[in-house]
Amino acid sequence: MQSLTTHEPSDDGEATVRVDTAADDGQHVDPKLFGKFGEHLYMVGMDEAFNAKNAFEAQALHNATFAGWKFQRHGNAVDGGRPAVHDPDVIEERIEGYVDVHDFPEAERLHDAYRDGTALWWFPVGDEDAVRTSPDVGTAGDRAQRLEIDAPAEASGLGQWCYLPLHRTTGFEGTLTARGVDPATLSVALHEVEADGTLGEELAATTIDVGETYETVAFELDLPDDVDDSADALYACSVTAAETAHVVLDRLLLYPDDHVDTADPELVELLRDADLPLMRWPGGNFVSGYDWRDGVGPIEERPTKPNPAWDGVESNLFGTHEFIQFCEAVGCEPMICLNAGSGTAEDAAKWVEYCNGDPDETEMGALRAEHGHPEPYDVTYWEIGNEIYGEWQVSWTTPEGNADRFERFREAMTAVDDSIECLACGNRLTDWNEPLLERVPEQVRWITDHVLIGSGVGPEDDSEELFNAYMALASSVMDEYDELEARMRAAGIDDPKLALTELQFFAFPEEEDVQVPTSASISEALYAATFVHEAIRSEGFVEMITHSGLGNHGGGIQKHKERVWGHPCHYYHGMGSALFDGEALPVSLACPTYDTETAFATDTNRWMGQLDPVDGAPALDPMAVRTADDGDVVVDLIHRDVTAGPIETTIELDGSFEAASATTTVLSGPEMDAENTFENPENVTPTESALAVDDDTATVTVDPLSITRVTFHEA
Repeated sequence: MQSLTTHEPSDDGEATVRVDTAADDGQHVDPKLFGKFGEHLYMVGMDEAFNAKNAFEAQALHNATFAGWKFQRHGNAVDGGRPAVHDPDVIEERIEGYVDVHDFPEAERLHDAYRDGTALWWFPVGDEDAVRTSPDVGTAGDRAQRLEIDAPAEASGLGQWCYLPLHRTTGFEGTLTARGVDPATLSVALHEVEADGTLGEELAATTIDVGETYETVAFELDLPDDVDDSADALYACSVTAAETAHVVLDRLLLYPDDHVDTADPELVELLRDADLPLMRWPGGNFVSGYDWRDGVGPIEERPTKPNPAWDGVESNLFGTHEFIQFCEAVGCEPMICLNAGSGTAEDAAKWVEYCNGDPDETEMGALRAEHGHPEPYDVTYWEIGNEIYGEWQVSWTTPEGNADRFERFREAMTAVDDSIECLACGNRLTDWNEPLLERVPEQVRWITDHVLIGSGVGPEDDSEELFNAYMALASSVMDEYDELEARMRAAGIDDPKLALTELQFFAFPEEEDVQVPTSASISEALYAATFVHEAIRSEGFVEMITHSGLGNHGGGIQKHKERVWGHPCHYYHGMGSALFDGEALPVSLACPTYDTETAFATDTNRWMGQLDPVDGAPALDPMAVRTADDGDVVVDLIHRDVTAGPIETTIELDGSFEAASATTTVLSGPEMDAENTFENPENVTPTESALAVDDDTATVTVDPLSITRVTFHEA
């Protein structure tokens, strides 16, 4: 636990925590240790964590740009990334999976429409025999939807099922971008849905006149006040014509009228309430094939492309400006991980200039101003590449290749703005970092790392032992970081820094009814907290953690059927804001210990590592901080041994601090897989209560599977 925390084993089942409040040179608690990571990530087979659209956005429709869908192959291409699969049986099975996850009425309707030339998620409605579809070319040179309606017996066209955030608003706004072979009048409407999936009563509609050239027309739809706003109520959106029409649809966007610059307002509110300090974006694996220029400028000029790393497509509706607006709405600092896979140093430099350049003196700054944003975004942190050591990355490379890319990228980027911080893509487990330190140490200050250890868990595995192994991982990783810091200093780097830019559980059940600590559960909150504690103890070397993730990815915030809720880990990050810019105080701990015997995740690749057996790990992980705002002393206690019972813990404050009162804040779950769900979104949330203090001493019971905070208020 390093010098900030000392430990003596005890065998009486109780614990004592002594805090030196007289220390005046405590370790600074950097807010960046509580950052988050969000990726444009759309996956198959993750239960409700599956995305088919960007969870950051308030966009209500799937495939709103009528794109050609990418069904991801499970396996890497030779040059990296995950290409599309074209096997009809696999595609049919994949669509069935989409329908199951999203709780839509049936897969056959979507599959048949897709096979007949309709963009996935859309299907013919009305007089279906009068509807013919085929692919075409849109405003950005990407796929659009040709729609031919021939003498329909009723209003006919295309529709799709959707869920709506009617618990918040009944008002919607959007745009239709389309053209006609001849002028036509289209209707955009929202409907009820019958039990068999057909469109029912029209609840709101508007008409749009379409000319012979592409035009974007805005519209509004207001549903009745008595509309069913239950969470499972399914609706549909349609675009139809009552008479013969021949049109090409480029995009149909639909947002609730309470969106925050197109972002989901509940997601923004949850992150704002948690005081999120930093957000890393847009990847992740995604970024190794991402062209930032696709996501800037007018929406109609942004092409939809296959997601380079994951299932589905990237609409580019949420690009650089939307990300910056999102961060401004949340109140956090933006951090960009850029494409050092298929991207070039020149691409990266232009992105820096687009974000930070003067509009009057730089080409890209002027382009940003032309796009309506004259003030620079002032992005400080730029991560050069994501996991480009791995063959799952588009245009992966070797250790020497990484050093070469970093040198060229950094030189080009800092020539544009020498005030930025450039983070080198790192890996603690191999010789990956060595060429950076040997070839360009004078250019390196930050090295990144990812801790993503895990594998499938079967009925033969001991889940409790697995949990305990995870709870001790942070301290062993920190030993590896100590070695890395020493090597960086030996290379001549005076103030080296490490950024842990991805962190999460990767354990998953291989069979039903196998209890597993997952990223959505209380276990992830405790796991993340152990890394924050070790980072604080690193004396400033580990200065940044962007925990995975946001938007149905990792342990953060979940979105399903347009309802949004936080995982337990989200609430831990909210608790973290009390520690921002505080001073960590020395702690002496006496408590029981635990061991494990099994090595886990031994079949994963060498870049990710494994969970080794644990010997003599303290059952409690304490951290004491004098807060910056009001000088309170906060003591956080993580119970790391799921096989032990509650631990009665005495906290003693040594020094000049005089405690007048104390409160406890407890984040805990009854089981290691306890989580918040669509049905019960506040199942695991913090609870607060008063705690008696006598002569600067308090006793608290720390339950298993909990983070227990005691806040001492000064007299």
